Amino acid sequence: MICTDPPRYGFASLPADEHVKAFRVHSSVFSVADTRRRAAYCKGTCGHSWHNLPTSPGGKP
Repeated sequence: MICTDPPRYGFASLPADEHVKAFRVHSSVFSVADTRRRAAYCKGTCGHSWHNLPTSPGGKP
């Protein structure tokens, strides 16, 4: 979504210094949506590899 040429969903119209902020918001929204989807549909029984990613040394995924 962000890396397409041209960027979609308004990223192209953002000033360059706002791209990092927009990416962080996008990542946060994805994280919340995935957590909700996992709780509703996976319930600990699925084998999606992205549910078991190692955490970073700082403790944040």
